[in-house]
Amino acid sequence: MATKTAGASFSLEAPDPLSSVGLSVRCRGLWSECIFDNVADLWTCDIPVSYLSEHPAVLAVTRVLVILSGILSLLATPAFLVGMRCTKLFSDTDAQKHNFSLAAGSLFLLGGLLGTIAVLWYGIDTVQKYKLEISFGVPGVTYELGYSYWMAAVGAACAAASGIVLLAVECSPAQRPGREPPSMPPLPIVNWPGTYL
Repeated sequence: MATKTAGASFSLEAPDPLSSVGLSVRCRGLWSECIFDNVADLWTCDIPVSYLSEHPAVLAVTRVLVILSGILSLLATPAFLVGMRCTKLFSDTDAQKHNFSLAAGSLFLLGGLLGTIAVLWYGIDTVQKYKLEISFGVPGVTYELGYSYWMAAVGAACAAASGIVLLAVECSPAQRPGREPPSMPPLPIVNWPGTYL
Protein backbone atom coordinates (compact mmCIF):
# COMPACT_ATOMS: atom_id res chain seq x y z
CA MET A 1 0.00 0.00 0.00
CA ALA A 2 1.38 3.42 -0.92
CA THR A 3 0.17 6.77 0.30
CA LYS A 4 0.74 10.15 -1.32
CA THR A 5 0.85 13.21 0.92
CA ALA A 6 2.02 16.74 0.07
CA GLY A 7 3.98 15.68 -2.98
CA ALA A 8 5.79 12.79 -1.29
CA SER A 9 4.91 9.15 -1.59
CA PHE A 10 5.90 6.56 0.95
CA SER A 11 5.08 2.96 1.66
CA LEU A 12 3.33 1.93 4.85
CA GLU A 13 4.56 -1.63 4.47
CA ALA A 14 8.30 -1.45 5.03
CA PRO A 15 10.12 -4.77 4.52
CA ASP A 16 12.17 -4.21 7.67
CA PRO A 17 10.41 -3.06 10.86
CA LEU A 18 13.41 -0.84 11.66
CA SER A 19 13.61 0.73 8.22
CA SER A 20 12.15 4.14 7.59
CA VAL A 21 10.52 5.59 4.54
CA GLY A 22 13.18 8.27 4.32
CA LEU A 23 11.19 11.50 4.49
CA SER A 24 13.83 12.96 6.76
CA VAL A 25 17.18 11.95 8.18
CA ARG A 26 18.22 12.99 11.67
CA CYS A 27 21.95 13.21 12.38
CA ARG A 28 22.82 13.38 16.06
CA GLY A 29 26.08 14.78 17.28
CA LEU A 30 27.44 15.57 20.72
CA TRP A 31 27.05 19.30 20.23
CA SER A 32 24.09 19.67 17.84
CA GLU A 33 21.36 17.73 16.06
CA CYS A 34 20.55 18.22 12.39
CA ILE A 35 17.60 17.09 10.30
CA PHE A 36 17.65 16.75 6.53
CA ASP A 37 14.23 17.00 4.93
CA ASN A 38 14.23 14.99 1.69
CA VAL A 39 11.05 16.64 0.43
CA ALA A 40 12.28 20.23 0.82
CA ASP A 41 15.95 19.30 0.25
CA LEU A 42 16.91 21.35 3.33
CA TRP A 43 19.23 20.91 6.33
CA THR A 44 18.04 22.29 9.68
CA CYS A 45 20.37 22.22 12.69
CA ASP A 46 19.46 22.81 16.33
CA ILE A 47 22.45 24.29 18.14
CA PRO A 48 21.84 24.86 21.85
CA VAL A 49 22.15 28.36 23.26
CA SER A 50 24.32 27.08 26.10
CA TYR A 51 26.34 23.90 26.34
CA LEU A 52 26.12 24.22 30.14
CA SER A 53 22.33 23.95 30.28
CA GLU A 54 20.65 20.76 31.47
CA HIS A 55 21.22 17.78 29.22
CA PRO A 56 20.53 14.06 29.56
CA ALA A 57 23.14 12.25 31.66
CA VAL A 58 24.22 10.07 28.73
CA LEU A 59 25.01 13.13 26.62
CA ALA A 60 26.86 14.93 29.43
CA VAL A 61 28.98 11.90 30.35
CA THR A 62 29.79 11.19 26.69
CA ARG A 63 30.93 14.79 26.21
CA VAL A 64 33.17 14.55 29.28
CA LEU A 65 34.67 11.25 28.09
CA VAL A 66 35.41 12.63 24.62
CA ILE A 67 37.05 15.76 26.04
CA LEU A 68 39.14 13.71 28.50
CA SER A 69 40.18 11.35 25.71
CA GLY A 70 41.43 14.26 23.62
CA ILE A 71 43.28 15.86 26.54
CA LEU A 72 45.00 12.60 27.52
CA SER A 73 46.07 11.93 23.93
CA LEU A 74 47.44 15.47 23.62
CA LEU A 75 49.38 15.05 26.87
CA ALA A 76 50.78 11.73 25.67
CA THR A 77 52.27 13.22 22.51
CA PRO A 78 55.07 15.31 24.12
CA ALA A 79 55.88 12.46 26.50
CA PHE A 80 56.13 10.14 23.51
CA LEU A 81 58.44 12.52 21.64
CA VAL A 82 60.73 12.94 24.66
CA GLY A 83 60.77 9.18 25.25
CA MET A 84 61.88 8.28 21.73
CA ARG A 85 65.46 7.07 21.55
CA CYS A 86 66.15 9.14 18.44
CA THR A 87 65.38 12.50 20.13
CA LYS A 88 67.82 14.37 22.32
CA LEU A 89 66.05 17.20 24.13
CA PHE A 90 67.67 17.04 27.56
CA SER A 91 70.53 15.08 29.00
CA ASP A 92 68.30 12.02 28.85
CA THR A 93 69.33 8.69 30.21
CA ASP A 94 67.85 5.41 29.07
CA ALA A 95 65.89 5.16 32.32
CA GLN A 96 64.32 8.60 31.77
CA LYS A 97 63.41 7.77 28.18
CA HIS A 98 61.92 4.46 29.33
CA ASN A 99 59.78 6.26 31.94
CA PHE A 100 58.59 8.85 29.41
CA SER A 101 57.65 6.08 26.98
CA LEU A 102 55.75 4.19 29.68
CA ALA A 103 53.88 7.37 30.63
CA ALA A 104 53.04 8.08 26.98
CA GLY A 105 51.81 4.53 26.42
CA SER A 106 49.65 4.67 29.54
CA LEU A 107 48.15 8.02 28.53
CA PHE A 108 47.46 6.85 24.96
CA LEU A 109 45.84 3.65 26.25
CA LEU A 110 43.68 5.47 28.80
CA GLY A 111 42.65 8.09 26.24
CA GLY A 112 41.78 5.38 23.73
CA LEU A 113 39.73 3.44 26.27
CA LEU A 114 37.80 6.56 27.32
CA GLY A 115 37.14 7.39 23.66
CA THR A 116 36.01 3.83 22.96
CA ILE A 117 33.60 3.89 25.90
CA ALA A 118 32.18 7.22 24.72
CA VAL A 119 31.75 6.05 21.12
CA LEU A 120 30.09 2.76 22.08
CA TRP A 121 27.83 4.39 24.66
CA TYR A 122 26.73 7.09 22.23
CA GLY A 123 26.11 4.60 19.42
CA ILE A 124 24.00 2.36 21.65
CA ASP A 125 22.00 5.37 22.87
CA THR A 126 21.35 6.49 19.28
CA VAL A 127 20.18 3.01 18.23
CA GLN A 128 17.85 2.84 21.25
CA LYS A 129 16.32 6.22 20.38
CA TYR A 130 15.84 5.07 16.80
CA LYS A 131 14.08 1.87 17.93
CA LEU A 132 11.91 3.91 20.33
CA GLU A 133 10.73 6.21 17.53
CA ILE A 134 10.01 3.18 15.34
CA SER A 135 7.98 1.61 18.16
CA PHE A 136 5.91 4.82 18.43
CA GLY A 137 5.28 4.65 14.70
CA VAL A 138 6.82 8.01 13.82
CA PRO A 139 6.80 7.91 10.01
CA GLY A 140 9.67 8.99 7.86
CA VAL A 141 12.37 9.66 10.46
CA THR A 142 15.61 7.76 10.67
CA TYR A 143 18.69 8.27 12.82
CA GLU A 144 22.09 8.18 11.17
CA LEU A 145 25.54 8.01 12.72
CA GLY A 146 27.53 10.55 10.74
CA TYR A 147 31.12 10.58 9.54
CA SER A 148 32.33 12.24 12.73
CA TYR A 149 31.09 9.24 14.73
CA TRP A 150 33.11 6.81 12.62
CA MET A 151 36.15 9.10 12.69
CA ALA A 152 35.91 9.19 16.49
CA ALA A 153 35.70 5.39 16.57
CA VAL A 154 38.81 5.04 14.40
CA GLY A 155 40.66 7.69 16.44
CA ALA A 156 39.85 5.96 19.72
CA ALA A 157 40.93 2.59 18.32
CA CYS A 158 44.22 4.07 17.02
CA ALA A 159 44.97 5.75 20.36
CA ALA A 160 44.30 2.53 22.28
CA ALA A 161 46.34 0.47 19.80
CA SER A 162 49.30 2.86 19.96
CA GLY A 163 49.20 2.71 23.76
CA ILE A 164 49.14 -1.09 23.73
CA VAL A 165 52.02 -1.32 21.24
CA LEU A 166 54.10 1.26 23.10
CA LEU A 167 53.58 -0.46 26.45
CA ALA A 168 54.29 -3.90 24.96
CA VAL A 169 57.55 -2.70 23.41
CA GLU A 170 58.69 -0.81 26.51
CA CYS A 171 57.81 -3.64 28.89
CA SER A 172 59.66 -6.29 26.90
CA PRO A 173 62.77 -7.60 28.69
CA ALA A 174 65.11 -6.41 25.93
CA GLN A 175 63.96 -2.78 26.33
CA ARG A 176 64.39 -2.43 30.09
CA PRO A 177 66.94 0.23 31.09
CA GLY A 178 70.28 -0.98 32.35
CA ARG A 179 70.49 -3.87 29.93
CA GLU A 180 72.93 -3.65 27.10
CA PRO A 181 71.64 -4.66 23.70
CA PRO A 182 73.19 -7.87 22.38
CA SER A 183 76.42 -7.09 20.62
CA MET A 184 77.33 -8.41 17.22
CA PRO A 185 80.83 -9.68 16.50
CA PRO A 186 82.88 -7.19 14.50
CA LEU A 187 82.92 -7.73 10.77
CA PRO A 188 86.30 -8.69 9.34
CA ILE A 189 87.99 -6.06 7.23
CA VAL A 190 89.12 -7.54 3.97
CA ASN A 191 91.47 -5.66 1.66
CA TRP A 192 91.20 -7.12 -1.76
CA PRO A 193 94.14 -6.43 -4.00
CA GLY A 194 93.23 -4.75 -7.22
CA THR A 195 90.19 -2.81 -6.06
CA TYR A 196 90.06 0.80 -7.17
CA LEU A 197 87.94 2.29 -4.39
